[in-house]
Amino acid sequence: MANQDIGLRERKRMAAIWRIQEIALDLFDEYGFENVTVEQIAAAAEVSPSSVYRYFGGKQQIVLQDEFEVELIDAVEEQLQFHPPVEAVRRAISGIMTEFFDRDEGVSRRRTRYTLEEPALRAAELKQTDEFAQVVAQALARASDREEVGLEDRVISSAIVWALMAAVRHWHENGYRSSLRDAMERALTMVERGLG
Repeated sequence: MANQDIGLRERKRMAAIWRIQEIALDLFDEYGFENVTVEQIAAAAEVSPSSVYRYFGGKQQIVLQDEFEVELIDAVEEQLQFHPPVEAVRRAISGIMTEFFDRDEGVSRRRTRYTLEEPALRAAELKQTDEFAQVVAQALARASDREEVGLEDRVISSAIVWALMAAVRHWHENGYRSSLRDAMERALTMVERGLG
């Protein structure tokens, strides 16, 4: 019963996070990102400002935060036991993309648009992407039973992570006409050939 309670609690938490994100995006669309406060978002979502801060930490994270990166790292670490780095990332993305990006493609598009077009969010995303590349490098080192992250781990992780970001940018700049999944697959194939 306790596991069911934890599962239910987590589902409720995620539903609240997604609801607040969607309401915030609606407000950003109507008034502009810079013109909306956390207090306005909280009022529209019928939650307290402290709840918004507890879930997200601040306004930027409402757009930037998702569980995808956490889940992706866990999945990559699992796949690295059986596959080389690019294939491990490919399989990890394939396994979790439906849950996160396909949950609501419209929300994913809107979040991507704000992330890439709002200067403050773009800067925060670049920092977050760099941090994510470091986490992937650490996963690569662990998969090779190395205590220290080496140059090869950093180069491979940076190539993979920044190629995925290039795929997201391409998807955005081409009006979301193609599939993000396909753009990521093409980017990973290019990296794979380059690292081959």
